[in-house]
Amino acid sequence: MSPLVPYDLRCEHLATPRGLNTSAPRFSWALRGTGVERRQTAYRLCVTQSSGAPLWDSGKVTSPRTQMIDYAGPVLPKDAILSWTVTVWDENDTVSAAAEPATIFTGLAAGDWQAQWIARYFVLPAGREVPADNPYDNRWQARPADYLRRDFSARAEPVRALLYVTALGLYEAYLNGQRIGQDVMAPGWTDYHRRVDYQVHEVTDLVRSGGNVLGAIIGEGWYCGRVGHNQRRAGNHYGGRPAFLCQLHLTHADGSLEIITTDEHWQTRQGPICYSDFLMGEMVDARLDITGWDTAPGPLPGWQPVEVFVPDPAAPQLDAARMQPAREVARLPATFSHRTANGAAIFDLGQNIAGYVELSVSAKAGDRFTLRHAEMLDAAGEAYTANLRHAVATDIFVTRGGGRETFKPRFTFHGFRFVEVTLPEAMSPDDIGLVGIAIQSDTPLCGEIETGHAQTNQLLSNIFWSQRDNFLSVPTDCPQRDERYGWTADAQVFWKTAGYTMDVSAFLSKWMLDIEDGQSPDGAFPDVAPTKPLNPYRLTPQPGAPGWGDAPVIMAWEHWLRYADKGLLERYWPALEAWAAHIERANPDRLRRQAVYNNYGDWLSVGPASDRTLVATAYWVRVADLMVNIAGVLGHAGRAAHYTALGQTVRQAFAKAFLDADGHLSGDTQTAYLLALDFDILDAPASARAATRLVELIEAAGGHLQTGFLGVRHLLPVLTTIGRDDLAVAMLLKDTYPSWGFSIRHGATTIWERWDGWTPDNGFQSTNMNSFNHYAYGSVGEWIWSRLAGIDTTSTAPGYEAIRLAPLFDERIGMVRARYQSHRGSVASHWQFIEGTVHWTIDVPANCIAHVALPAGWRRRHDHADGWTLGSGEQSYDLERI
Repeated sequence: MSPLVPYDLRCEHLATPRGLNTSAPRFSWALRGTGVERRQTAYRLCVTQSSGAPLWDSGKVTSPRTQMIDYAGPVLPKDAILSWTVTVWDENDTVSAAAEPATIFTGLAAGDWQAQWIARYFVLPAGREVPADNPYDNRWQARPADYLRRDFSARAEPVRALLYVTALGLYEAYLNGQRIGQDVMAPGWTDYHRRVDYQVHEVTDLVRSGGNVLGAIIGEGWYCGRVGHNQRRAGNHYGGRPAFLCQLHLTHADGSLEIITTDEHWQTRQGPICYSDFLMGEMVDARLDITGWDTAPGPLPGWQPVEVFVPDPAAPQLDAARMQPAREVARLPATFSHRTANGAAIFDLGQNIAGYVELSVSAKAGDRFTLRHAEMLDAAGEAYTANLRHAVATDIFVTRGGGRETFKPRFTFHGFRFVEVTLPEAMSPDDIGLVGIAIQSDTPLCGEIETGHAQTNQLLSNIFWSQRDNFLSVPTDCPQRDERYGWTADAQVFWKTAGYTMDVSAFLSKWMLDIEDGQSPDGAFPDVAPTKPLNPYRLTPQPGAPGWGDAPVIMAWEHWLRYADKGLLERYWPALEAWAAHIERANPDRLRRQAVYNNYGDWLSVGPASDRTLVATAYWVRVADLMVNIAGVLGHAGRAAHYTALGQTVRQAFAKAFLDADGHLSGDTQTAYLLALDFDILDAPASARAATRLVELIEAAGGHLQTGFLGVRHLLPVLTTIGRDDLAVAMLLKDTYPSWGFSIRHGATTIWERWDGWTPDNGFQSTNMNSFNHYAYGSVGEWIWSRLAGIDTTSTAPGYEAIRLAPLFDERIGMVRARYQSHRGSVASHWQFIEGTVHWTIDVPANCIAHVALPAGWRRRHDHADGWTLGSGEQSYDLERI
């Protein structure tokens, strides 16, 4: 048996796809094996049906490929559960054991859907009768959640039952009293006027012969609840009420299929969720609980018929979910801190999160518990919520009485570390249990890293948590205030960092479609995606600024380097070309002055402001160069030549417009030189002068950075490129303002939006924009991973087929231990100073090679080499200074 072992099986980037959007899905796997120089020389893919009958056997295929292998069997059956596995042969032609089988739900085609959209009848403006004067009244006109049910009789226990389900808004589905699945905030955020994702769950064990009850609770969510910061149009961006759609397929032993759908036979009523809204919060009055609503077949009092309807402007396309669902991913017990001046109890999670709290309590009927959420406390120890702007972020629970009760919101989330709880009189903070629950799109964690420097470790933790807290269906800017948009520039500067922390391959596959859905007819990509809430009065999306609209080009290339997914480049090449043409048409003089829209520049920089036309034109060079690269991958030689020529003419225009005789760039800012150097815009002499000037500016600022969102990503990589690793490490470790360490010194557990979000001299920054959970400045993580740990991709053999191992050794750091789970296997780098020398252990996945490049002034002790290539396996080296 071969020591090679295939594992981590993925189909369309997912461990278990719950529905497919293609007839030819792609298969991938990782490899591990003992020893060195392990290689795959052949593979055999086998796909079987749930009955055990074979569907496709590739046979032995002589190939080292492990990534993105197309299905080539018979037409895939719909409404099916398949399993697949792979065996491989090694360099000695010895076969491996078969991998642990993985599951695929094939899902439904458009023509398979029989279900109809249903909703509670339309009552304006807040989903309740008026005048009402009942528990569902609230000053925000947030809707109560709608409860839906239908009983049905199954003629026998099925051999298989699959539930296909989605909503316009948010849903939880129930069958015979059991909640189905563990997803939260399902089905996620898309442009609901174009498409909505559906989920599929196997529910065979929940269906019984005879009477059954299928039910759901639906809330407003992104569809008709409040999203964004436009108070003139705070909600109802896609519609005025949530809606539900599902289809239950019961396959019987005789092969017959029984289908239960959403239709006119369903009923609805309101229950204990008095309202739920992302920004306002959720109120639950447990006295209004509905006993047996999801378990008792037959008519129940107080229920009304649903309305069957077609959503405006048309029924959305139904797509299988392309990414992992959002789930609860961490539980953090809250610790009582103190009482405020008004007697409220402050609890501290010790970590800024996105999610909600679970409250457990014994109280009498009608007792009211009010929970306000905040990221920070003010000087008086009160919950600081001014930075939430119009978000109220308050949950309310009214107890039923009669024993221990638990409250947990269903259809809202908050960004917070602290919870202010207003308790009933005579109740102590010790009388309640409070646990913070973090949620995120459940992207697999793929990176573990630790250094010998405590502040750097906290920085890495802050980066991780800001990514976790903001990767919820889309990569949002912040989870707490009245915004929560999928800003594209924030994401693109962070995308390489994001890929080290979590597997974002499926996440981008979904979000790129959101971005394309927001592309204007003239080719402009949007500032945010999904686009509707940003400027709801436009008939077309808000076009993207330089660095923002450019994001899809940048992220598509990063995706290629990390995952070697040519399919994504092919799929979006026309959209990328349309964007590139949009810029080119508007700027015939090759300076990017036109079609720059909300030209944000180097957003939230400190110090001198960068020339926005310079920043925009520099990004145009970057777009042109990446289009050359992508065209090369796709074999479009003519287009590659076009973008090569374009890049040269924009470079010439840049130098002519922005470079003076002394070698200074317009604005003379750190960001100006960083972009010019990292995007390779200037000729060699001018680049040398730019490097010198960059260092002069940093030294003049006391060794501090003066960059914003667009500049910060390039700071430490450029310093390393120009041979100033010493300065890069010094800036990483600095803890005075402005720096990464400054916020950590003052207790940050996530990345702040602003370098001066809070300072001892000035207190809190402007309440108009001051998030304490904003990942953009966490883009420094890519340098920590790729240069300190030294693990990086190569463009010649992407997806870690060939790995670049180029660490930096610095005694101020002392040690780095990193392991990254690539799609091909596990890559590790662990170095440590020992009495002035470095001991370095590396691990290269089977079937891969690594190119080692030691930093200047270092060599391998036994043969004095400073660079070499090696195959797979774990190997250790002693390194010394020259």
